[in-house]
Amino acid sequence: MLIRSGELVGLLGANGAGKSTLVRLMAGLLKPSQGTVVWQGKDLASLSSTEKARGISYVSQSQFFPYALRVEEIVEMGRHPHRPVWGPLSSQERGICEKAMTLCDVLPFRNRWFHELSGGEKQRVLLASAIAQSPQALLLDEPTLSLDLAHQVSLFELIRKLHKEEGMTVVVATHELNLAGRYLDRLILLKEGKIIADGNSGKVLTPLLIRKTLNVEVEKLHYGKDLSIFVPKQKATRS
Repeated sequence: MLIRSGELVGLLGANGAGKSTLVRLMAGLLKPSQGTVVWQGKDLASLSSTEKARGISYVSQSQFFPYALRVEEIVEMGRHPHRPVWGPLSSQERGICEKAMTLCDVLPFRNRWFHELSGGEKQRVLLASAIAQSPQALLLDEPTLSLDLAHQVSLFELIRKLHKEEGMTVVVATHELNLAGRYLDRLILLKEGKIIADGNSGKVLTPLLIRKTLNVEVEKLHYGKDLSIFVPKQKATRS
């Protein structure tokens, strides 16, 4: 599988399809049992952790910190690959962190303790830290987990903005078929670790392929010229 620089890609599939494993392989957190993960012409496994972090940012489904940290401190951790271990952040670096917090709507609670936040708030803080890392590629594993609908939409809109304005490569592992189909350019449908379909939403998101990979019958509803959504088919009821 080849992902080109600047692509906006969604990985779709049922639980256990291999989405998270694939994202972790791309991030260099797992080593492939066979073959090689290549980043900018180099074997990803040959790069140091700092070299990886300067190019690739990964946001997991959840994150645990063994000690209490404030939101702002979590976001500032994203700058570690680009600066000395010790010493305060420069005004430029603080500006980068504040921009990331603003984009992710966490600036208003920058001084709150991370462990006191809701699940959705924590996820947005982790995304802000990843953006502050100034990566060339952003890898997101179920980023809408614990987010309400408004923040789910905001996150996908943010992903498109980062892609468009920063030229960032973004790969999203997600269950959100409708949001992925609306906001992401290329979709890869997985089942049991294998690619079932790869292309734009019109090619990948069809009732037949969704039934084949997710084991659910859906129908496609059209709204206007450019918007369509998938909803589960209602089973016939007996009178």
